[in-house]
Amino acid sequence: MQKDKPSITKVVKDLIMSKPAIRECMILDIVNYSALARLLLEELESRDIKTSVGAVKMALIRLGGELKKERESLERQIKNVIAGTVIELQSDLVVVTVEKRILLNKIERLSKVMEKARFFQLTQGVETFTIVVSSEEKEEIIKILEESVVDIIEEQTAIILISPEEIIETPGIVAFVTSALSSNGVNITQVISCHKDTIFVLDRRDAPKAYQILEELILKMRKA
Repeated sequence: MQKDKPSITKVVKDLIMSKPAIRECMILDIVNYSALARLLLEELESRDIKTSVGAVKMALIRLGGELKKERESLERQIKNVIAGTVIELQSDLVVVTVEKRILLNKIERLSKVMEKARFFQLTQGVETFTIVVSSEEKEEIIKILEESVVDIIEEQTAIILISPEEIIETPGIVAFVTSALSSNGVNITQVISCHKDTIFVLDRRDAPKAYQILEELILKMRKA
């Protein structure tokens, strides 16, 4: 039995979802739907899909409305999470990257440092572990892992965003926050997620600016 052909609406939606720039323009309502329909018609015809400019345009208008509603709903969710977030700061940190195989053999000694450290975060990569730790523990960490140290970055600060439970199921929070920082020229050394906490590790010289940006963002969302 011959399978039913997908509807023009579905075909057009699949095309648009594969073109992020066009999708964003549709959400912002800055698209000429007639011109876009003609453009997509050429692509559809190259795939032996027969339709008309009018049918493609109607599918685009319908999809544009759906995309705008989805974006509005997502933005409300993001605003609610950011508005319920509190911000903390931990200064004078060191980022130490070490070989994975060596650290695993020293985990018991490291756990003792972890217990007493003012700040300690351990992140596992494919071949390495990265430790973000208060500078007071730097020498002890290096002594334990000296033969496996790959990189050390000093003079770091952690900005910690503590959010409500909804952050776990709300897409786009990290992208929203990192976009606010990057657009203001703030480089992030490490991004760490731990349940409701999102931790941004950055150079201490950037910390005051980053803190101000994020604090103002939170206050803005609370007033919105």
